[in-house]
Amino acid sequence: MLRPAPALAAGLFCLGLLGCSIGSRPPNTYDLVAPRSFAGAPRPAPWQLVIYEPTAVHALDTDRLMVRPSADQVSYYKGVAWSDRLPHLVQARMIETFQNSGAVRAASATTGQYALVTDLRSFQIDVSSGKAAAEIEIFAKLVNVNTGKVIATKGFSARVAANTDSPGDAIAALNQGFTEVLQDTTTWVATRRLG
Repeated sequence: MLRPAPALAAGLFCLGLLGCSIGSRPPNTYDLVAPRSFAGAPRPAPWQLVIYEPTAVHALDTDRLMVRPSADQVSYYKGVAWSDRLPHLVQARMIETFQNSGAVRAASATTGQYALVTDLRSFQIDVSSGKAAAEIEIFAKLVNVNTGKVIATKGFSARVAANTDSPGDAIAALNQGFTEVLQDTTTWVATRRLG
């Protein structure tokens, strides 16, 4: 039998036994971290990259931290929030990652010769096996801005075991997996010799 996440259990205890009101305390807010070190980084690509906000299903287009008790069920940690809507936060950290890495001449949310268009397919804690793990999946397309032609496509994913299903451990595992995905994406984009 699956053990509920502590944050969910705490929320039920609060509602069921203590009668405390929802929203009486602000949520614990967490952020994603962009990697700053890049082992074996390729030679920088000589063009500018525009990074659009990822598309995402409604369940991920939120500032709430998703947890999957089973493959077909979606829930969220109580009293826990991201510092922004998840797709916007992912976009901001992607831009920061490319700027930190020097993988392209310039990276921004507005202008570039090529565009990184992404679909945020998974970004949650999976507890369906009884052990918590961060799951991240992003599908990427590199597009010529002038012609609209898709130059290359690739999926990037990571699964990282969390020490426990507590929010702090969940965020740590998500950040580790996100770092892996960002480093792989950065290398993939930088090795496209397009300009």
